[in-house]
Parts: sequence; structure tokens; C-alpha cells
Amino acid sequence: MDHQELGRRFSEAEQLVQVLREKGEALHFRELIAEVLKKKGHEDPSNDVRAVARLYTQMNLDMRFVFLGDGLWGLRNWSEKGVGLSLLNKDYDDDNDSGDDEDYQERENHYSRNRDED
Repeated sequence: MDHQELGRRFSEAEQLVQVLREKGEALHFRELIAEVLKKKGHEDPSNDVRAVARLYTQMNLDMRFVFLGDGLWGLRNWSEKGVGLSLLNKDYDDDNDSGDDEDYQERENHYSRNRDED
């Protein structure tokens, strides 16, 4: 890949970010990519399959973008911060008292006996 190709791809990724920032909300990938391709002078962006595939791949590989489901893409820095950490601090309460520890111990003892017999 030459410097011109690298620069073009970098600028396309930047343009994707810029469109999302201008809109201020998540967009369907087709709409987002069409906006960038229109800015680059494509008359009918949906017909340029290679360009659409290239931009979609860039969105998947660039950590600034986040897939929100149903074809919608946004910027990662829009998502709530700290949600993952708050979930990590929650305690888990096993109300069903299924005896999983006893089942594990029984399997471990069985395995140990079989291993010792060999």
C-alpha cells in the first residue's frame, strides 16, 4: 500500500467520524457510507460496491466506531463510561442453592480415582 492509498483511507475514516459528529446520532451504515461517498463526488454511492465494502471494513477495524445493532453505527466515545466497571462491582447471589460446588467436588473425586487407577 503506497502513501497515497494510506492517506486516502485515513481521510475516509476521518470523514466517517466527521459525518457522525455532524449528525450527532447513530446512523445506518448505508446512510453513513453514502454521505462520505457523496462528499467524495460519487453520484450513486450504492453502485460502488468496492468503496462501500472498503468503508464498512474500516468502520469494523477502527476502534472509534461502535456497532449498535440493526445496522446502526455510532462513535465509541458517545457510549456511557463506567458501565462495565459498575457491573463488575455487583455481587452475585445464587438463590437456587443448586449444590454446584458439591457436583464439582464429586466429579473431581471421580476424576482423581480414575487417574490413580491408571
